[in-house]
Amino acid sequence: MIDNKVVLITDENEKIDHADISNRNLEGNNEYSTKMISNAIKSICKEFEIYTSVPLFLHDIEKYKENIIFPMKYGYNAPDSKSIIPGICEGAGLKYVGADDYAHMICNDKYTAKMFAREFGIKTAPALLFRNPENFATVKENLHLLRPPFVIKPNFGGGSTGISEHNICADFDSAADLLIKLYSYHKMPILAEEYIPGEEVELILVGTKKEITFSEEVQLIMDKKEFFDYEIWGYETKKIDDTNIDFKMSSFISKNDTNKIHNLFKAFDKIEFMRVDGRMYQGEFHLIELSPDCYLGDDCAFYYAFGNKGYSLSQMFEYLIINSLNHYQL
Repeated sequence: MIDNKVVLITDENEKIDHADISNRNLEGNNEYSTKMISNAIKSICKEFEIYTSVPLFLHDIEKYKENIIFPMKYGYNAPDSKSIIPGICEGAGLKYVGADDYAHMICNDKYTAKMFAREFGIKTAPALLFRNPENFATVKENLHLLRPPFVIKPNFGGGSTGISEHNICADFDSAADLLIKLYSYHKMPILAEEYIPGEEVELILVGTKKEITFSEEVQLIMDKKEFFDYEIWGYETKKIDDTNIDFKMSSFISKNDTNKIHNLFKAFDKIEFMRVDGRMYQGEFHLIELSPDCYLGDDCAFYYAFGNKGYSLSQMFEYLIINSLNHYQL
């Protein structure tokens, strides 16, 4: 049981029944997942409170000097969407669960996260960042530095925001067209990557910069497929209908690559938990994304790993909160 009062700050979204690549607000908990997560946390702490309004939380912030904040507020995809609440907590001297604003800024920037990962010897798909892709001919010409097929996606945000299962482009013309279209919708740099076939795996990590206490690998299964040769996980299955998504425990990532990912995790001053997504290609792990902001409901890869070890959802949250309190004792 957590003696501290836990204050959850999250989104207030309705369930998404329809979306397209122009939608910038696909990430974050909906009413159902907010209730599920709230009930799980309530059961393991003596006091609980929830905010869905950042201004209201700011108005009341002095009340929470002795409590612990659990940021799960995402909102529209933007460079700083994940770092706002951690930054507020740092500035106000509040204890909070999860990554600090610096870690969120690095990981929320998909292109920067890949460059950061390469410092630790972690492989990534060849990629280009287009900061102002408005001229079709120029975009198409620059794309020739990569080999098709391509994956095209907004550089900031998660939850498959701006990423459809159709964001794989087989040729230069369709890739350039999608790049310009996404830029017109999202008004941010657009990332183009070479598509990597293979098994998709997620390394689930919990710990501190001193020690990783939980490290388990989970494999993604879509439409009963385990090897993907022309598929990506788009908003259609991530946010609207996930009935064809499944997971299983796996062990594809080599010990060498696992150590590299652990070293990356420990390089952050405060990150605490993270999901590391990648594809296995020619026997080596290739990073897709770093997610210290990952969804924590009972239907995700993160909890799947904990559930496989016998944890209930409530016990998983207790584990995360206790781990966070350990950070403040370092």
